[in-house]
Amino acid sequence: MLLAVACLGVATSPARAEAPSKPAPVEAPPRPDDARAAARAFEEGERAFRAGDFARAAAAFEAAYRAAPHASPLWNAARSWHRAGEIGRAANLYARYLREAPPDAPDRDAATAALGRIAPRLGRIDVYAPGARDVRVDEVPVEGASVHVNPGSHVVAGEVDGQVLRRTEVIGAGEVRSVALVAPAPREPATALQDPPAPRPQAAAPAAPSTTPAAAAPGAGAPSAAAPGAAPPPARRPLSPAAVIVGAAVTALGAGLTVASGLDTIAARDAFDAAPTEENLAAGRGKQRRTNVLLGASIGLGALTGAAAIWLVEWGTPAAPPSAARHALALSLGPARLTLGGVF
Repeated sequence: MLLAVACLGVATSPARAEAPSKPAPVEAPPRPDDARAAARAFEEGERAFRAGDFARAAAAFEAAYRAAPHASPLWNAARSWHRAGEIGRAANLYARYLREAPPDAPDRDAATAALGRIAPRLGRIDVYAPGARDVRVDEVPVEGASVHVNPGSHVVAGEVDGQVLRRTEVIGAGEVRSVALVAPAPREPATALQDPPAPRPQAAAPAAPSTTPAAAAPGAGAPSAAAPGAAPPPARRPLSPAAVIVGAAVTALGAGLTVASGLDTIAARDAFDAAPTEENLAAGRGKQRRTNVLLGASIGLGALTGAAAIWLVEWGTPAAPPSAARHALALSLGPARLTLGGVF
């Protein structure tokens, strides 16, 4: 599988085409020192490959390619990384070999098949960076327009117009992402986006002094401003006295029902004392619960009505400040008697 590099000193290697329609230019032959360095690195890669140290073999083949670019070290480096389990690096070298190897290269079909097998396990980032310098993916220089990467998060960076742009992409197996490194367009001046200033109000002309006493009299037409320090008018309360009257009537009705239910409960107790049966006991307990409910409701209604009468009802504007004795509500209960009284 390993190809000899004895021809590196005399053969030339094709360079990548800048556009598909142009033929690839021919690079100058490597210098003798570079050819000897490439041969030594290639021999080291062969020894490491035979020993099963595929990572060291791949690094040696890449060093041979850097010393004297040729398709043979690319193919061997790709195969070595593939066997070492570094399928991302192997895929990129397979792709580079397919770009740079001659059309009749003997290993072109094998490289295409190997790349097709491992590409579904990888992601691919297509980098669009016109005019960018030093484009890298995860700090590794980018060769070509596409880079195969392992699934995960990757950083694409490049220098554009003097500033370093970075894009982070999370890519999964079999996914293809296009990343553009393009400098942002300059912003428009902020003044162009601001609203025009609001017109300033025109100052009113001073009124001419009046010489007639009637102009200053109240009720002449124009309202006058309140005197400094004058107390604001008292706020009106939201309810009318009718609300208290209705509430008192409902409370009185509830109290009457409570008294009637209480008398019925007493009668039920007397009936149970006369005949202590389960039926009389159940009836007495039901009437007792009813009386308790009516009593609670009546007390609640009375409390709400009293509170509304004191704080929420507009009773008119008194000549003097209201006192606690002006508003009172009293409810008294007696045997067969209900008395509701109030002072407003």
